[in-house]
Amino acid sequence: MILDPTYMDVIEWTDEMAKFTEIGNGTTQKLLDPAEWQSWAMNLIGDPDEIGRDAPVPYDFDDWRKWAFAFFLTQDLM
Repeated sequence: MILDPTYMDVIEWTDEMAKFTEIGNGTTQKLLDPAEWQSWAMNLIGDPDEIGRDAPVPYDFDDWRKWAFAFFLTQDLM
């Protein structure tokens, strides 16, 4: 389930995404430092065969919410 990030802060959104997402070893790491959102997002999209299909590259965005909304729009998991 991909959540619309419009009314959430980065920690709230990543916490909720971690609850709904199983990547790699079965969990998505909790984001502890908001400045590290791009690295967290790369871990989230990870394997294109998993959730990352058509996902925008986080490092192409300066704002986490713009990336999260673009990601939200690319997924069929809404």
